Amino acid sequence: MLSYMLVFYIVTLLLSLCLLWVAGDLSVRYSIQTASMFKMRTLFVGFVLIAISTGFPELSVVIASLFENVTPISAGTILGSNVCDISLVLGLPILLSGKLLIKPEENKDAGPMFFIAALAMALVFLLGSLQRITGLFLILIYFVSLWGLWRNRTRKEMIEEEKEQERVVLSDGNSFFKTKTGIIVKLLCSLALVLVASELVVRFAIKLTSLLSLSLATVGATILAVGTSLPELTLSLQAVRKREYDLAIGNSLGSVLEQGTLLLGILAVSSPTPIKINSLRMIAPFMFLSFAVLGFGLFKRRRLTRIEGSIMLAIFCSFIVYYIIWIQ
Repeated sequence: MLSYMLVFYIVTLLLSLCLLWVAGDLSVRYSIQTASMFKMRTLFVGFVLIAISTGFPELSVVIASLFENVTPISAGTILGSNVCDISLVLGLPILLSGKLLIKPEENKDAGPMFFIAALAMALVFLLGSLQRITGLFLILIYFVSLWGLWRNRTRKEMIEEEKEQERVVLSDGNSFFKTKTGIIVKLLCSLALVLVASELVVRFAIKLTSLLSLSLATVGATILAVGTSLPELTLSLQAVRKREYDLAIGNSLGSVLEQGTLLLGILAVSSPTPIKINSLRMIAPFMFLSFAVLGFGLFKRRRLTRIEGSIMLAIFCSFIVYYIIWIQ
């Protein structure tokens, strides 16, 4: 009976991963259309639209942990997921594709995103505990970052966007799915499919690890962290395959910033007691080493190659192995 259940969960997990891959491909396709339609930078779409939507699995973990009064597990999952969102989500696509380039005009967005995300994570680890005032400050950082990125558009871009809006209304008014509203509807539906697929992946992964008698802490910091990062990984793989490198960067950095500020902020504000994260500081070296590799490639070399991809994946594997040994 045990073997049949094991086979069942493995098969359903694989099917869920296939669904997640298809959903990721559709999300990338429609996000690119949205960026073109609204004259947005593709990096902005990855940072805002994709990162927020793929962060919903982590948000569900936050909500569940609040109801179960196990907020430290949720904090560990978010921080572990942030390591995955840099080392795995960028490392694997770079290793498979051979390179990741970013357009020069996108650097003025990528730079602030990178440093704000790194500083926010440094603040969290230095404090050692998350209180409500800290949570409010983290949430403020996130929304100020969104506002700043939006304001970073030039006047020329905004004028072109207005002209494009008028042209679309006049030329494609008879075809709903070619209008702005239609494209947004397709994007939202594809992102909803990503969420459904990622939820199935996480659920079956947890059941599988439970069947194999792994500890809940190990599931939270490793399997659950990787599972909630699968939407980001799928979208980055598809984006790199389509050579939309700035979308992959925006997806990764946006997810790290959203989870490290907005989600941790919500968790801290909603928790009845301060959340101690002293025991989670062991995650910091792996996270900031990943930041260092990413920053060196982007701002020093202006590209990421298989060398950086290999180092990132090595960091990810080291994190998983070390954490499992440490927690056991």
